[in-house]
Amino acid sequence: MSRSTSEELTQQIRSAIDIVDLISEHVQLKKSGRSMIGLCPFHSEKTPSFHVSAERQFFHCFGCKAGGDVFSFIMQMEQLTFPEAQRKLAERAGIQLPATHSADGEKENTAKLAMYEAHKLVAKLYHHVLTSMPYGQKAMEYLRKRGMSDQTIAEFQIGFAPDSWDFLTNWLQKRGFSLPVMVEAGLLARSESGQRIYDRFRGRIMFPIHDTQGEVIGFGGRSLDGSPPKYLNSPESPLFSKSSVIFNLHRSRTSIRKRKQAILFEGYVDVISAWQAGIQQGIATLGTAFTEQQARMIRRNAEQVIICYDGDAAGQEATEKAVDLLQQAGCAVRVAPLPQGVDPDEYIRRNGAEAFSQNVLLQALPVTAFRLQKLRTRQVIRDESDQARYVQEALSIITQLPSAVERDMYERQLAEEFSLSLDAIKVEARKAYKRQKLHQQRDKVTPAWNNSINNGKFTLTKTLPPAHQTAERMLLYYMMRSREVADRVQQECGARFYTDEHSALAAYLYAYYAEGHPEDPGRFIHYVQDEKCKQLASGLAMMECKEHVSELEISDYIRQVNNYPMRAELDELRAEQQKLTLQAANEEDEDARRQTVIQAAMLGMRIHELENALKEKGSDH
Repeated sequence: MSRSTSEELTQQIRSAIDIVDLISEHVQLKKSGRSMIGLCPFHSEKTPSFHVSAERQFFHCFGCKAGGDVFSFIMQMEQLTFPEAQRKLAERAGIQLPATHSADGEKENTAKLAMYEAHKLVAKLYHHVLTSMPYGQKAMEYLRKRGMSDQTIAEFQIGFAPDSWDFLTNWLQKRGFSLPVMVEAGLLARSESGQRIYDRFRGRIMFPIHDTQGEVIGFGGRSLDGSPPKYLNSPESPLFSKSSVIFNLHRSRTSIRKRKQAILFEGYVDVISAWQAGIQQGIATLGTAFTEQQARMIRRNAEQVIICYDGDAAGQEATEKAVDLLQQAGCAVRVAPLPQGVDPDEYIRRNGAEAFSQNVLLQALPVTAFRLQKLRTRQVIRDESDQARYVQEALSIITQLPSAVERDMYERQLAEEFSLSLDAIKVEARKAYKRQKLHQQRDKVTPAWNNSINNGKFTLTKTLPPAHQTAERMLLYYMMRSREVADRVQQECGARFYTDEHSALAAYLYAYYAEGHPEDPGRFIHYVQDEKCKQLASGLAMMECKEHVSELEISDYIRQVNNYPMRAELDELRAEQQKLTLQAANEEDEDARRQTVIQAAMLGMRIHELENALKEKGSDH
């Protein structure tokens, strides 16, 4: 394929994909002026700094500086190469790619694309085995005994892997899939000797696991006879990473955003039972520790999270860890109570959807109430000593609340529970608060993330950038939109941009127009190869500037740039002259003082020359 044809195809795909629609599948966006804003998917933040322009079809994060077009976004979001991103976006847009199309002229069917295709087909195969083959009869009976309807089984594409070592291996091989690639994908496994490849999942009910776009990337398998391990997930692969996957997020996203609330379960069976009961904002981790990355993904879609983990001790400990990470991500968190030893799936099957909604979800506790309740169940209060110890531990929880009103409420409850004076409780609370502050100061570290926003508070800098830097940025903004402006700047400024990154971007622009490309910031951003330059270009493209600029304004920006060397020299000379003047005033030796005065006078002459030269050029200095 010729380069021009490839560029035309890329532009066709870019024009067919609306960037707001694409990014909205990953980030909850809200209207703000001419842009849409949300929490950046590429770094941690509590206050939105991620901007998307529907008009210009760009995105840019003013925190981490990530930016670009639809290709840039999907490549960064899903760690794809350009050919992979191009194929994915072409499929989304319904555009047919040439059979041999790829960046290096090789066949398009890369290993990663084969993995996606295999997972999609294997999910259909397992579902067919469960619903239409004798292999799946016992598994189907088991699921129906568990109360799963045919509609739910179809919705979640639940399947069954026959108890065979080579059922799937032979099936994949007959369809031309590379067995080593299927091992890497996690569908097959290799013996310790390396001589034999066999089915990874055998005799298990299969639950497909999807990414945020709805692509099957792995499986969770439950043993039919309860033999260990009871649940087996796909291993880590180029498609599947447990720490960054949330089960059912692609399906529940619409409901979560509508309600601004997510319900977090421990396992996929809990999610499926809740979905069948009409609760469609359920999501789950995959039997692993909850991660910061998962918390950020949830926060981009929900404001409040109800944690509904199992009622056993392990579930309670996992709840505490999830609470901390979700609160750090900026979520309002509540904890739904479950009886000891009961999981959500079991509760729903025993008591029904209405009871689960009324007695579990609607009774979800604020985090502080949950922690106090948990503390109370662990304590045996037999005398005043036990009571005093409990009150101290309870106050250490209450004093963590940022709201004085909430602290007062819990302190009153504590005083009433043990018939204590509220004044005494408040005295002890102040002591507990001071101890916590002292401990925090000792252990205080600067967070490794959030390089632009610190715990929701902007750090404002009052220092304005130098005039020539502002002028360079304005010129680059208009150069991306006008070849005429770019030609004029090249003629009058050449490569004389004095900020290195601005100079590099200007060089890209001159080359871009010299190759005959049109005035199109989107195409230009895609043309730029250097990642820092690409980020700079997307940031400039997102600036809110008037669309039409006068020749007089362009002339002024050019003058600011061209006059910068003289202004810089002038500033240095003035500083040196001031230094010499002070030195002369403090000099005791008359000859040395006279010499210093002469040096200052000579600098004054040069300063006068530069000032006159700048006046002739129309500078305001």
